[in-house]
Amino acid sequence: MTTQDSPQSSGTDREGLVGMLQSYGQDQLVKEVMTAWEDLSSINEEVASLRQQNRVLELDLQEREDIGAPDRARLIRMEEDLRAREARIIHLERMVEDSKKEIEELSVGTGALRVESLEGDNTRLLDEVEEKTGLLVEMEAKVATLVDALEKAAEAGLTSVTAEEVRTLNHELEGTQRELENERSEKSSLEDERDRLRELVEQVRNHLEIRDDRIGELEEQLQRVMSGPRSVSAEHEYLSEQIEELKRRLVDRNREYEALRRRERRLHREVFDRDERIAQLQLTMQDIEAGLSDRTAELKSLEESHDQIIGELNVLRKSEATREVVNKAFRDSLNVVRAHEQIQQRREDAGLPTGLEPIEPEDSDVPSPGGSAPPALRDIDE
Repeated sequence: MTTQDSPQSSGTDREGLVGMLQSYGQDQLVKEVMTAWEDLSSINEEVASLRQQNRVLELDLQEREDIGAPDRARLIRMEEDLRAREARIIHLERMVEDSKKEIEELSVGTGALRVESLEGDNTRLLDEVEEKTGLLVEMEAKVATLVDALEKAAEAGLTSVTAEEVRTLNHELEGTQRELENERSEKSSLEDERDRLRELVEQVRNHLEIRDDRIGELEEQLQRVMSGPRSVSAEHEYLSEQIEELKRRLVDRNREYEALRRRERRLHREVFDRDERIAQLQLTMQDIEAGLSDRTAELKSLEESHDQIIGELNVLRKSEATREVVNKAFRDSLNVVRAHEQIQQRREDAGLPTGLEPIEPEDSDVPSPGGSAPPALRDIDE
């Protein structure tokens, strides 16, 4: 609609202009042409001046572009560097967040579990040490009783165990007690080491909290830098330095954590060595108890043999006394018989009656006691 109306309007204007010019006179037409020519000349001069100004401006712009080309290239490089550093900052922030999560997991998970396991091990060791201490006290009382009995038996000479062996057993027992005291002191040192380890864990946690606060401050500074129109390069360099400092601190914390892990492993090895030494001491105490039991059994067997020997000795003494009485009676009877024989021999030599003739009973029908055999004398030696 508008495209069709515009040629019609221009055609009507032209026709109106032609009709108006035809109505003018020659002088007035010349004046109008000169006025239009002057107007056209002024317009051409203005166009020329404008073109000249435009050229000057173009030259100035070209000059300024030539002058600002290094700055523009520098600005482009700075923008690219800024984008690269922003990407680096984002990457480092992600790394810091990942490291923070890992350290939190390690501090909350592994550290707490390690501390709880160490506390459980310490409680178990305390219970075992108390139980073993009670057993050792009871064993020491028994050993003291047995040692006193052995010393008394050794002094009385009733056992094969000498006083020197008893002293050796006493020295071994004292050495075992000293080793037990050393183990107790080492246990107390382990408890002190565990307390120091707890303090170090608390310090690490405090450092982690400080680092988290510092990371929060850096994030706020990063937000201010991103939102504010200040010097981006200086702030970026400052943030880069802070990030490098955080990386160094993170490396230091990792080293401290590794040192704590190594100390924890060393403590576990020491606890394992202490357990082995305690087991060896228990075996030694068991050997000592077995030796004391053997010595007690030997002492009992020796006491029984001593009682048996004493009984046999009493029996022998009684039998010896009986034998002496019998021998004495035998000697007396033998002397009596010999004296009687000598008397009979003297009577026979003198022709006197010996008194050994058999007595005939008055009643021959009465049987003689002891049978019908003639009486006879028998030598006691036969």
